[in-house]
Amino acid sequence: MSVEDGVGRTQEGVDKGTRQNLILRLISEQSLGTQGDVVGALAGVGVEVAQATVSRDLAELGVLKVGNRYLALPHESNMAGIEVLPSFVLRVTAAQNSVVVHTRDGTAGAVANVLDRVKGLKIVGTVAGLDTVFAISPDNEAAEEVAGLIADVCRAKTRPAGTIE
Repeated sequence: MSVEDGVGRTQEGVDKGTRQNLILRLISEQSLGTQGDVVGALAGVGVEVAQATVSRDLAELGVLKVGNRYLALPHESNMAGIEVLPSFVLRVTAAQNSVVVHTRDGTAGAVANVLDRVKGLKIVGTVAGLDTVFAISPDNEAAEEVAGLIADVCRAKTRPAGTIE
């Protein structure tokens, strides 16, 4: 295996930690929806790896498959954060480059915290009131994608990345 070091040089023998950090970066930068997509993205930066290795890496990293896209949660959240969304979110709407998330009373702060910590979610920032989260995305398309991902999570379509579709 090899990987570019950021200045065009190639490093041989990428270790597991480096490979997993690269997977997290690629997931946050690209819309990757299958393990094959991840294998291809890694190959695109010079890392040749088997699909089975990617499967194990995704499971170890706590990467979630939400709808048709992988999302990576920070390690400290231990995937528990995203699991609260179905209990707290009542509805979600995209309006231009904004996402409005209506929640149960008193839970908007917790929902905003979860959204802020999900790596790869195209949110610039959030503001929470008592029962509403206002999230800003960089553009209209990103807001639609974020609203769709939140809706998918709340429909209980979230599953560990290592599961077979």
